[in-house]
Amino acid sequence: MAVTRASDNLSPDLDRPDPAPSDDSLGGISRRASLTGMAGVAAATPFMTDAASDSLRVPIGSRRDTSGRPISALTGMLGVCTVTSTTSGPWGQHDKILWALKTIGASFIRSEIYAGNKGQVAWLNQLAANGVRTNMIMQDPAMKNATPEQLVNLIASSMPNACHSMEGANEWNLDGGSNWASELRNHQTRIWNAAKANPLTRSKPVVGPALGMRKGYEEFGNQSAIMDWGNIHLYTGGFVPGYRTDDVIAEERRVCGSKPIILTETGWHNAKNYKGTHNYTPEDVAGVYSPRLLLEYFVRNVPKMSIYEIIDEPANPGMTDHEAHFGLLRTDWSPKPAFVSLANLNVIMNRQYRTSGRAGARGRLSFKFNSGPSDLRSALVARNDGRYQLFLWRNVAIYDPNKRSYLNPAPATVSINWYTTRNVKRFAPSSSANALESKLTSVSTLSLKGEMQVLEIAPV
Repeated sequence: MAVTRASDNLSPDLDRPDPAPSDDSLGGISRRASLTGMAGVAAATPFMTDAASDSLRVPIGSRRDTSGRPISALTGMLGVCTVTSTTSGPWGQHDKILWALKTIGASFIRSEIYAGNKGQVAWLNQLAANGVRTNMIMQDPAMKNATPEQLVNLIASSMPNACHSMEGANEWNLDGGSNWASELRNHQTRIWNAAKANPLTRSKPVVGPALGMRKGYEEFGNQSAIMDWGNIHLYTGGFVPGYRTDDVIAEERRVCGSKPIILTETGWHNAKNYKGTHNYTPEDVAGVYSPRLLLEYFVRNVPKMSIYEIIDEPANPGMTDHEAHFGLLRTDWSPKPAFVSLANLNVIMNRQYRTSGRAGARGRLSFKFNSGPSDLRSALVARNDGRYQLFLWRNVAIYDPNKRSYLNPAPATVSINWYTTRNVKRFAPSSSANALESKLTSVSTLSLKGEMQVLEIAPV
């Protein structure tokens, strides 16, 4: 049975991706009893992010001459947590999973790997052949199925091209006992040594273990010598994207030092009748927040972000089990608004044009924010065809998760001076993949509320 849909809240002109390939679904499976690293009990806090993010504020009135960041840094950032070790339930419907990953532009998945599972190896190699590699969780210190050395050998012998990265144990500070820290250090050291000793895996990033419930960083200590990337989990629980992000990144610095930090679990559950402490997020709110979530980490130089998870399961039509409603897709494979927004964003970023500007060039764009609100965020990326895309959003909430009520932030005007005439198209990915307007202008003015907008700038 499909979950109850919150379709009443969707805009009727919302662009929808092509439907998933049709097939009969199988029964669902259960997964681990709880998701941690989440926002937890709703705090009596404002809906803005932490004070450390003030450095992300956009300077108003100052001319900027910049080449931006390459768009590949953004288009290669998104991943999705996906079960690959079984064909039970939705996880065996590989054509639909591949359709979903390609539709939202996921470049990788995150999944635990197991020795002796030939079906998993074949599936991960098939995904890699379609441009989707796997951040492989290397089990945990219990080593019930395989040792780190055995898993590295499995990767090297059977799926080296499928491996995006190798990740340490998942939230062992919660699952292990009183000696969890020493167990985790030993397990991570074995992953690191085995991976770097094998010529087929030594160039693959080794990802540190994520700690659950935003704790255990001091006890685990600085382990930067046995990881290429640090790793965090953070669920904002209905709060604005970016909530607690700077604090958690600062805590992870205790573990990874100056190494890059990736985010391997984030997202929202839509179980409106769940009574626990992990706040419910309405589907339409997640639809507005999902593009902003990606860009909040992009502006913080987080190179990879994976959303938990690709599809709801098991079926829970009463919406009482939050574990069953973290998916970007419902159990009948119909897209939720967050999926639609990410799919629209993927189209916007990768749209092909018949004509181009300076193909492959890395020129500089001059512009100035004439005016804008104090909560304005922005990110500029350069496409390979000479166009730029400027992502604009506000650090403002559209929903109060404590009161379960919608908020209606007043619109704020943003004015941008391009210093010369430009061909500017405006997009809003949570509404459509198509341009909302196109103008030849030297000054762009737009009204921002809670939704991200994208300006695509081309030379005339």
